[in-house]
Amino acid sequence: MRQTLDRFVVIATNLNSVPRDTSGWTAELSRNNTTITADFDDFGVARFTSISTLTTVSYILRIRDDNGTVLTTRTVPANREVYVARF
Repeated sequence: MRQTLDRFVVIATNLNSVPRDTSGWTAELSRNNTTITADFDDFGVARFTSISTLTTVSYILRIRDDNGTVLTTRTVPANREVYVARF
């Protein structure tokens, strides 16, 4: 049996793949002038409740800190359950 996450998840890590302290951070996925936002928990994980998996399209991901500053921007390919943003 194959396990599949039912909603799209973003994980924020440092360059050594250690999850970041993401208290107050947000993740934004954008496509065709539509943006969907999810809050991170304190352990580097944001779950997009409105995006089922596997995704069928690509997205632009922006991760913002608790002050609203964009920390990183990435392109997330289609056909994903999870995306790890290392920065």
